Amino acid sequence: MTPHFSKRDWFWLLFFAIGIWLFGVFVKFPQGILSSDHFPRLEYYLKLCADPLARDIDPMLAYRITVPTIAWALKLSPTMCTLLPIVFLIAAYGVLLFVIWKRTGDGRFSIMIVAGLSLTFFAHWTNRWLGYPDSFSHLCSALGLLSSNPLILALICILGTLNDERWVFSVPFLLYWHGSSHAKAGIINWIDATRAGAGLGIGILCVLLVRHALTVGWLGPGVIEPDVYKIMRSSLLDRFRPYNSTWFLFGLNIFMGFGWYWVAGIRFIKLQLLSSCSRLWGVFLALSVFATSLLTIAVEDVSRSVAFLYLIIIIASIFDYDAGSVEARKWWRLLLIAGALTPTIYYTGVSGAVFIPLPIDLANQMLQQHGWPDYLSMLKVWFRLH
Repeated sequence: MTPHFSKRDWFWLLFFAIGIWLFGVFVKFPQGILSSDHFPRLEYYLKLCADPLARDIDPMLAYRITVPTIAWALKLSPTMCTLLPIVFLIAAYGVLLFVIWKRTGDGRFSIMIVAGLSLTFFAHWTNRWLGYPDSFSHLCSALGLLSSNPLILALICILGTLNDERWVFSVPFLLYWHGSSHAKAGIINWIDATRAGAGLGIGILCVLLVRHALTVGWLGPGVIEPDVYKIMRSSLLDRFRPYNSTWFLFGLNIFMGFGWYWVAGIRFIKLQLLSSCSRLWGVFLALSVFATSLLTIAVEDVSRSVAFLYLIIIIASIFDYDAGSVEARKWWRLLLIAGALTPTIYYTGVSGAVFIPLPIDLANQMLQQHGWPDYLSMLKVWFRLH
């Protein structure tokens, strides 16, 4: 039964969304952030928030104008601009709580699923690196679950992709969501799939037009093609190997994107493939996950890029709930515990980071204040795997 939402329910959605953000930060605290002043993108991000068409920045960022334009239009202070991605992350939690709650009618289950998502790279990049507004694109993906209206999806696609081009990784899962009538087994709703596809297709065409306008100077002073794009193409087309990495590290970073939640996503696709009624969807989803994951060989920040596929986790949880709510609660509770107990690391180039419970990092900080070594930084040497 679809729940009816009162004003009090909306208050509780916000309350739990904030609580989930605090839970995620506590369990997967970005180690060392309390003593760090190294935020390489923050300066460029703030310049864009002051002028979305600024060009004294990394050229790649000149195409990512959605959040800077919002900040510029609202005339936000640098402090508010810096905090804005966290606001969008909490908003994304709230929308996902609403979607799962509305679809399953089970508030506790929705909290458990979104809490688990807070332990993945859906949240880590926003919580660790200031000046990266990935969370707005994730919010757009969540909003895309609410309606198959082509105009709404086109707008969501434009906003999400102009914030980060990796938003297009969400497209296959939005098509599945609407084409399966919200992840219902054995259903192919061609009308909603076509409507959603039309809206997303229009959105992508508009994005390509805007990016071309930015490049040639129809919108702003023009953008010189970033060197990193040439390197990415070389990694993908010429050498076909992970950018500034090895295949082992690439696989590690892919896994760390969602951790043990990958098991749920793969299990869901397997069930689709084994079902005579859903085999077409299974093939579609399997190819989508494989192709989008493989495309991340062109970037250093693999775990961050994998996070743009997060809708597969939401879809898998709802599918499991339909198959058996009691078993689903047990299964996803186990994944939540496993995700909380397993440290998360990521490795890019020659550096990395680790996400651990907050008390461990605070204890390490206190020991340093009393003359002890920085034990956690010493342990990072073990992450230099190539």
